[in-house]
Amino acid sequence: MKKLLVLDLDGTLIDKQDRISSEKLSALNEIRNHFDITIATGRSYLSALYFAKLLNLNLPFICFDGALISDKDGNDYFKCFMERYEILEILNSIEKNIALNVFYKNYTLVNSNMLSLGIVLKHWRLNYKIFYNQICDFDIYKIVLASYNYDTLKKFANFLKNFRNSGYYLYPSGKKKGLYVIDISNRFVNKGRAILEFKKLFNYDFIISVGDYINDLELFRYSDIKIAPLKSHKIIQKMADYLIKDFNDLLEILRKFSFS
Repeated sequence: MKKLLVLDLDGTLIDKQDRISSEKLSALNEIRNHFDITIATGRSYLSALYFAKLLNLNLPFICFDGALISDKDGNDYFKCFMERYEILEILNSIEKNIALNVFYKNYTLVNSNMLSLGIVLKHWRLNYKIFYNQICDFDIYKIVLASYNYDTLKKFANFLKNFRNSGYYLYPSGKKKGLYVIDISNRFVNKGRAILEFKKLFNYDFIISVGDYINDLELFRYSDIKIAPLKSHKIIQKMADYLIKDFNDLLEILRKFSFS
């Protein structure tokens, strides 16, 4: 049986300082003996690439919440851009005080408000260019908005709800206290669709996923075993087959399936 372990990054594999502990790296070395490993993240390709190299992944990985499956050499196996009319609708509707990221595969456009959040740019490991209110290339995977004013972003989330019912998340930043973020991608994109593509591409029979937030919901739907950290979102906890407090717990669970 061909088995795959799919790991989310933030809140699952890495800590708030973007570190992977030595204990987790040691556990992953044991896991590799029985499972292939990949990551599925909402982060950009460049940010995911950093961790793919750090983990020495041999497989492609999922980034932009499922909009792109690519590998360390830059080969793309699946991609789904945002729709042009939605990009224009969003960019024409955001308030001037909102920080903006427009994500392409290998770079991002940022406005001056986002530049003031330098810690976020460092966290995302971005190759960025300044956005001057004009889009020429529409091969966009994701748009990210940020603000310290929750009501401003909530208002924009309600605006999004009027013309799409999926493909966006409003959440508090884990990197900067008091900052709120909206991630927006193609409405048909999610980690679940990406993992189905992954299964078809590489013929996996059995998938175990580890995730902690609502952008992992669809990933869980298409996984055989679902595992969540104890501090996960409540909906994710309810969906999970197992809850873990650390990677030692994860190891114990995976050992049950190592020889099946």
